[in-house]
Amino acid sequence: MKASMDRKWLAAAAVATLLASAVACGAKDGRSPAASTDGGNTPVVNLANAGVVTSPGGPAVQPVSVGAGEARAVLFAPSGNSGEAGIWVSGQSSIDVEPDLAIVMLGVEARELTVAEARDAAAGAMTAVREALKGLGVAENDIVTTSFSITPQTVWVEVKDAIGTRGEPRITGYIVSNSLRVKVRNLDEVGEVVDSAAEAGGNLIRVNSISFAVDDPSAYAAQLRQLAAADAKAKAELYATAMGVQLGPLAYLSETGSTAPVMKG
Repeated sequence: MKASMDRKWLAAAAVATLLASAVACGAKDGRSPAASTDGGNTPVVNLANAGVVTSPGGPAVQPVSVGAGEARAVLFAPSGNSGEAGIWVSGQSSIDVEPDLAIVMLGVEARELTVAEARDAAAGAMTAVREALKGLGVAENDIVTTSFSITPQTVWVEVKDAIGTRGEPRITGYIVSNSLRVKVRNLDEVGEVVDSAAEAGGNLIRVNSISFAVDDPSAYAAQLRQLAAADAKAKAELYATAMGVQLGPLAYLSETGSTAPVMKG
């Protein structure tokens, strides 16, 4: 099996949710938010910035999380109830980046009459696969075991005894499965890696998926935050102008992470 892997362009997306507090037109003292000094006035700005790297097309492209997570900011305004004051908007940003990493999910699966026989067969095939990968220059720490399982195979048989007829399971053999996650840092070598693994593993090899990613998505986080924040701010200002109110100054900001993957079609 000769796999030809084209480089896929990934889209890095950041999502922001911003609650921008505004001063109502009917404020009694007529002051702008910046001039207000009343205590306990904490309208909230909520900035949720969850970024992902995805592929706009092509099969089996793995999303990767980048971005700022969730941020919460407070703007000063006359109302003391932060849950009832403010303009809630969302800001979004995206950039296109080229993947620099392929993730190949490989496995071996052996079926034998006994656990020992199945385990030995799977271990032998997996050792051969690992050696083949290392022979192609794949680093040891880029080959990671992700799962190992032993599963009995059963059939139901009819049993008759003094209390009647019933069905009971009978073990007929065992399946041993072992899976690897392999990082391929040269995308031009993905096809060769898959072919070598398939040859080494023989009939026991399983190629579960091939996906593309960015090794360090955090490198784009600052840019995504800035773009998403600018988008959210522009929307908040537009709504404030349309409603005839003013936005208060930013008084508080916090952030939490998010890794929710999004596939861009």
